[in-house]
Amino acid sequence: MREQSVTTRQAGMMLFVAMICNKMLSLGSILSFDAKNDAWIIFVLQFGIDFLFSLIFLYFIKTIDKPILQYIKEKFGKVVSIVVAVLVGIIFLFKTTEVMVDTYLFFVHLIYADFDRVVFMACFLTIVYFFGSRQFRSLGRTSELLFALIVFSLAICFLMALKAIDVEKILPLFGTNFYTLGTNTIEHSLWFGDFWIFFFLIGNIKIEQKTTKKLIFSYLISCFVIILFVVMFICAFGHTASMHRVSNVDITEYAPRLIAQARFNWLAYFTFPISLVLGIGIYANCLNTCVKFCVREKFKSKNTISIFITTALVVAICVVFRFQYSPFYNFVTKYLFYYVLLVQYAVPIVLLLMINVRKRKLQKRLVAV
Repeated sequence: MREQSVTTRQAGMMLFVAMICNKMLSLGSILSFDAKNDAWIIFVLQFGIDFLFSLIFLYFIKTIDKPILQYIKEKFGKVVSIVVAVLVGIIFLFKTTEVMVDTYLFFVHLIYADFDRVVFMACFLTIVYFFGSRQFRSLGRTSELLFALIVFSLAICFLMALKAIDVEKILPLFGTNFYTLGTNTIEHSLWFGDFWIFFFLIGNIKIEQKTTKKLIFSYLISCFVIILFVVMFICAFGHTASMHRVSNVDITEYAPRLIAQARFNWLAYFTFPISLVLGIGIYANCLNTCVKFCVREKFKSKNTISIFITTALVVAICVVFRFQYSPFYNFVTKYLFYYVLLVQYAVPIVLLLMINVRKRKLQKRLVAV
């Protein structure tokens, strides 16, 4: 696996892309509906929780030298490893679908109101199939090549929104009660949990000088960029933020001279989807890794079979919810969040306990011998 390992630089870029692709479209607007101008606090709370759990996987990256699912199989048995793969795979199935549905809204809002869903699904399922079947190394190189364009699109959004910023619109702080903030933090946990990208980097990343520190820095920078964007979004629209469903499009409408003379906003509109395509590819690749692990002993051409299964699962979710955002969103926030909380936050703790307990037992046996 070492020849397919991503570098620390590539891993940081992949993490950044995965984090922004599902948070900088409609999530700020959605959270503003309940939390009003305190929506950014939910991001801070969730990022703080996620950071603590990311430290668990960063510890695994330093101490485990092989893919984590393979490691679990060798140390705890085939059944345990398959259970973990299935649990994690379901999470990434819905993460992949969530970004696809959100991306569909982006294109409907930006290009054509009656954008054909079949055409869209055909295009983006091709992305799922292609990127899902690649090695993490390929995704890392692609992220490295296109990272400058993604940063450029974000910079355009930030610059064009500067004129609209009114700090008073974010006041008073904590005007929303803590119960609402806590409820929204829990219900929208599917949109977070980005530290799970580290789960798939275990054994697939080159351990370089200060790898852990660099990954922590990448995570914190990504959090800062997203929180800054949400704060600017709220400062631009205030209590009407929930009415602006595609945040990075609407936030650029406050620079009429730049829009009228050169349409600079289109630079952001047509470069930001690069992050959406890569984000879908990263999530689909994580899903395919779980599927491939489960079918690896049943089929000879496991990669071909697994990517077909991965694509079929994404299609199934899209068909069930008719590729409509509201039914999907209602299901995720009313029912699925129980499962997401259990897997997203309980599994890392259980794995940490299992691995450390086993290490202590082995150490005691060695001392006894």
